Amino acid sequence: MGGANSKCGEASEEVGVVLQQPLALGYLVSTAPTGRMPRWFWSSCPHLEGVCPAFLKNALHLHSPNVQQSSDDLFQQSVVTSHPLDSQYTTDVLRYVLEGYNALSWLALDSNTKDRLSCLPVHMQVLVQLYHTAAALL
Repeated sequence: MGGANSKCGEASEEVGVVLQQPLALGYLVSTAPTGRMPRWFWSSCPHLEGVCPAFLKNALHLHSPNVQQSSDDLFQQSVVTSHPLDSQYTTDVLRYVLEGYNALSWLALDSNTKDRLSCLPVHMQVLVQLYHTAAALL
């Protein structure tokens, strides 16, 4: 009985590992700086802090409780897609998201240089500001 339980445990671990794999990988390359980021952000590559152009690795993950694990019907559509997020190619979806991030980064400009404050989208810039504010209060 112990062997059967260990195989079941291994199978559930493998499923967890597979579910964590990204559907697409890409890089956001920008001549705008990242801005002031938390120390831990650069912990794996401190030599890239402040380097221009900025290379930020991005991964596309799908987390939906409505999708059955064995069902590939959602990814094999024969209908012409009307929106990039409906594409059957995950690279197209990631490209659309990264282009949106680039567009959103232009919402926060430096009044002197007329350039972006950060290559990050404005909502991520606000989260970083909140992080630094909370860190200063502690």
